Amino acid sequence: MERLRNIGRELLLFIACAVFTGTVGLLVADTVILPKYIRKGEQIEVLNVIDLTPDQARRALAKKGLRMRLQNPRWDTRIVEGRVIQHNPPAGSKVKSGRTVFVVPSKGRRSFRVPDVVGKRLRQAHLFIQQANLTVSEVIDEPSAVVEEGSVARQIPGSGAQVAAGKGVTLYVSDGPPGELMAMMNLDGVTLKQARSQIEKAGLRVGSIRYEFTTAYSPNRVMRHVPAAGDSLRQGSRVSLIVSKL
Repeated sequence: MERLRNIGRELLLFIACAVFTGTVGLLVADTVILPKYIRKGEQIEVLNVIDLTPDQARRALAKKGLRMRLQNPRWDTRIVEGRVIQHNPPAGSKVKSGRTVFVVPSKGRRSFRVPDVVGKRLRQAHLFIQQANLTVSEVIDEPSAVVEEGSVARQIPGSGAQVAAGKGVTLYVSDGPPGELMAMMNLDGVTLKQARSQIEKAGLRVGSIRYEFTTAYSPNRVMRHVPAAGDSLRQGSRVSLIVSKL
């Protein structure tokens, strides 16, 4: 009989231990394992790190449980050198914790070296400047006793300057030795044909002609010209015309 009592007590003790172990196991699973598993699959919203430095971006992403990897930098006209211009996944994307965000830093605005076109014929100078990813903004005649007529006497910016893509280069083209000074007439509003006639009669030459859209003038009328009315210039100089079109 005593033996049966001992067996009963041992059985009750075993059952109690099993119940306790099971309860503790459920508690651990409920408070530690399960939340950790759920958090692992949690969706995190990617921050916007554009315009931050890579270090700032890395710290901001790390606070969200995300990693960061730098990509090769790219030229950019909006964001200064050294700051983030793009990242993938983009801001607002939903990702899992631990996801890597690929970040592209800016190399800044790309610049180009201004070629030396002094002494070159105007056509050749245009070609050299275009090949350098730049443009000719203006051509101005000026007398020169040294540079051959029709060749570039000087340029702004000068040779070797580093400027942004598309930047205009002003060319000063020799119109020969110094001659008699005269005042530029006013051609605003006259037709292109009339402007040509007046320019030639004054001993001047027609330079570049550029057309612009406008509703202020009827088509084929002079809107502006360089040199402007009243400016001093020498006989034989070129006059550039800006002409209206619809």
